[in-house]
Amino acid sequence: MRYALWKMYLRLDPWATEYNTAYHAEDVSNEAKANVDAYFERAAADWQAIKPQTPNSNWNELIFLDGSRRVEARVLLEDDKRQAAFGALGSYGVGAVSCCPERSRPARVLMADNLLVTERICALGSGQQLDNFSVKTQLASQLGEFHYRVISTAERDAEAVVRRLQTEMREAEKHLASRLLNLYPEALIICDGPRPYLGSEVNVIGYVKTIHEPRLGQRELDVVRRLNQGERSPIYLVKNSKKEQQYFEWFFRLRDPNPWLYSLAGMVRLQAYAGSEPESRLKEVQQLADWLAGQLPRFASRQHQDPRAPQQLLPIRALEAELSRRMGHPQIVRRRLTQFLSEQGG
Repeated sequence: MRYALWKMYLRLDPWATEYNTAYHAEDVSNEAKANVDAYFERAAADWQAIKPQTPNSNWNELIFLDGSRRVEARVLLEDDKRQAAFGALGSYGVGAVSCCPERSRPARVLMADNLLVTERICALGSGQQLDNFSVKTQLASQLGEFHYRVISTAERDAEAVVRRLQTEMREAEKHLASRLLNLYPEALIICDGPRPYLGSEVNVIGYVKTIHEPRLGQRELDVVRRLNQGERSPIYLVKNSKKEQQYFEWFFRLRDPNPWLYSLAGMVRLQAYAGSEPESRLKEVQQLADWLAGQLPRFASRQHQDPRAPQQLLPIRALEAELSRRMGHPQIVRRRLTQFLSEQGG
């Protein structure tokens, strides 16, 4: 009798520990897997790695869009008798960086037309509300005032307010993407994170650095794990009962992993609009996927540049640094919040 021997190996996750991990997938329900047509581009017998030949493209401008948020203080809303709700004081910013695929000009952060936005938020749970408020200081002429907009969620747990802040940032990203479509109709917009639902625009791409739901079957995931740098998986369709919200998705390897890294290191997922008639859009998305395979590795970071390399793209890294600067140094913000709350009395 023969016994199969399975060797187990420890493999390193290259991301810095403060960023969790690029792979924290959980079990996906059979229903969710049923909503994926893995063989939309390629038949099962031909579901293998694709090494694109970079096609010509009319895209003469790439715009990378991202948002950044942080929680600066956890708070509790209380009256004289009891705790009424959990809360959080935080900030978020959204913005975009324009790049030229032909490298004929430097990249630039888009600042005109209020395209770079930062906002301070007070998020409260349990459906509680307060009036908007400002945090002032004796040095307001030099440091400015902090204006907080109060938002609420009916959820009661301590993390609900952080989720509410995240949702607010995602809505701001979606609004910015919509504005960019109007201002730069000839540009390809790459959103850091899942593709926002904006309608039928094919020139809005989702760029997902982490893997939460491996909806593909084991056979297809084995193909994905073996992708080399510059190779992509076949395009698959993620279906939805609302046909207009269907989208295409595919895996792409930005950089070959070193042998001590885990098998999905350097992998991203890309998303494009499919809509109610995905068959009519497939050829256009195939050309786009192949073109991006030649472009994205040029923007990928190295380990000495960013702790989330290579998935963290350099334009996004530069944008996050600018947004962080505009949100202010977290220790200074915390100090001003402490002073403000201490002056409230009670």
